[in-house]
Formats: sequence, C-alpha cells, structure tokens
Amino acid sequence: MFLALREIRHSKLRFGLITGVIVMVSSLVFILSGLANGLATGQSAALDGLPIDAMVISSGSDYQLDRSSLSSGTVETIRDQPDVTDASPFGATAANVKLEGTDSVLGVSLIGVEPGSFAAPDPDEGEPAGTGDNGVVIDETLASEGVAIGDTLVTDPDGTRLTVVGTVDGRSYRLAPTLFMPIGLWQETQTQADGGDASGINAVLVQGEPEALAGTIVAGKSEIIENLPGYTEQALTLLLIQVFLVVIAAGIVASFFFIITLQKMPELGVMKAIGTKTGYLARSLIVQVALLGLVGVILGTAIAWGVSLLIGSAVPFDLSMRQFVVFGAILLVVALLGTLLSLLRVARVDSLDAISKAG
Repeated sequence: MFLALREIRHSKLRFGLITGVIVMVSSLVFILSGLANGLATGQSAALDGLPIDAMVISSGSDYQLDRSSLSSGTVETIRDQPDVTDASPFGATAANVKLEGTDSVLGVSLIGVEPGSFAAPDPDEGEPAGTGDNGVVIDETLASEGVAIGDTLVTDPDGTRLTVVGTVDGRSYRLAPTLFMPIGLWQETQTQADGGDASGINAVLVQGEPEALAGTIVAGKSEIIENLPGYTEQALTLLLIQVFLVVIAAGIVASFFFIITLQKMPELGVMKAIGTKTGYLARSLIVQVALLGLVGVILGTAIAWGVSLLIGSAVPFDLSMRQFVVFGAILLVVALLGTLLSLLRVARVDSLDAISKAG
C-alpha cells in the first residue's frame, strides 16, 4: 500500500490520465445502461405494473398483444376456472389525441381496464378511471406535455371526448404516454376508429393459474414484454454496446499499466535485487489499479447521475443505485483482470538484466 500510494503521489499526471480514462468509460457505460433501461421501461412499464400471474391471449397472436383478439365472454370463462383467483379484460392500442382547443396531435397508448379491478391503476393524483363522463387517468409523461386534471382530450380522427380525472407515474407503454380508461370506453374508441368488434378485447389478465381455452394460449408477463415489437432487438443492441465498452475499458487500463510497468523495469530490478518479494510488487500494482478504478467509477457514477438529473423526462432514463453498484463492480473486476499481463511481467523481472539496462 505504501509503495502504491507513494508512486501515485510522485506521478500525479500519469495516474490522473488513467483515472480520467476510467471516468469517461465508466460514465459512458452508466449513461448507456440508463438509456437502455429507460427504453425498456418506456416500452413495458404499463405491463410491468400489472399485478398478474398470467395473460390469456389468442393462439394466433405469436405472443403479441396487438395481434390478439378475444371476446369479452372469455373473461367469465377464465374466471370460473378452479385455479383462478380473479380475471379481468385488457385492451391496448396506439392512438392520436388532441388537447381540446389545440391542433397539436399527441401520440398515446389507450389502455382499457375494468374499473375497480386489480388491473385498474390507483392514481397518484385525482380520481380513478371511469369517474364522471368518459373519465381517464393519464401517465405523468403526458402531464409533462401540458395536460392536466380537468382537461379534455379528443381522439383523432373519430372525435371521442375524454376527460382527464387523474394521473399516474411510470406507466408508459410502447414508449408512449398512456390513457387508462374503462374497457367499455376503450371498445367504443376501437369500434369508432375501425369498425371492429364492439365486445372485443386483446387479453384476459389473470391472478392464479389459468388453463388455455380453445383458440387461446397462456403467457407470462415477461413473454408478452419480450415479444413487444423491437423490444428484444433493442435490448440486445444496447447490451452489446455495453459489453464492448467494458472490454475496451479493460484493454485501455491494461495497456496503460503495462506501459508503465515497462518504464519501471530498472526500478523493479533494483527492488528485487535488494530482496523485495514479487508478491509485494504485485500487490502494489493491484492496489494502484483498485484505487484508480474505484475513484474513476465513483466519479463516473456522479457524472451519469448528474446527466440523468439534467435530461429529466426529456428522454427515457432509468438506472437504480443497485445497478450503479453492479456495473461499477464489474468495471473494477474487469480492470483488475486487465492487469494480468503487467503482473506476469513483474513476476519475470530479471534483476541483473534490469539493472544493466538502467546503467
């Protein structure tokens, strides 16, 4: 520890540059992770928030809600099954709405649920969906665009008037703000928009263990989320970017310390000649990497956290402190593994050869 700290104090610029690289790479990893999680959350938050054990959807839907179509009578049939505690209808579609009195079109997701059921969200402010005349609960991201409780939204182009009675946070769907409404009102908007089945729904939400009926399949919440259009491809792309960043970070740290080790060969040779153990020198190198990596990760975390506060709700960003700790630990471990080449070089130092080269 003494040797490691003394060397860092003696070569502040050199080790400062290494720390700066770790800060930049770690902050980039954290920011990309936050954006990846934000996109994933924005795609599926409305489904993640449902307190369900399974969904029943039509068998030809390939686990995609948009392609699933069931009759409302399916709900009672599922509810009557012995291993089912409760069941509720569910509908979700994309739509355009306008704030009454304006021409600005807002892209939203209309979600139909049964008022008072386990599927209906408890609003953070205001009243639940179904209160009053065509009352809907909006996601907070829509409220940030200037829509408030008491406003009237008009669906485009069919012109159904919806009254905002409450707001709920963190329930977006398909990266769009959500409007939670009674399932009957949702069916009405679908019928007016495309002349569809007035009693149709996308899925049956289930608490318990349902059995599939003819023409239906039982799916878990995670299966539905993973089959959202573009969800898996987006997640894999961003994951690969994060993996490559971590690998690149390991390579950069390893290169820096290997070059520094080569420059110190004469000093290392002298130290081994006077009896310094290889293990002591190796521990000193490991302490240096651990200290610089820890400082770099902490500063990178602070930068990423500051960026998240700066962008606010302008773009989807979601990264918990637990994830900061996990990613930070991974970066530290990878940085330490990246110094193996330097440790091997330290172990193979020949005292006489190093001293002769120094002279």
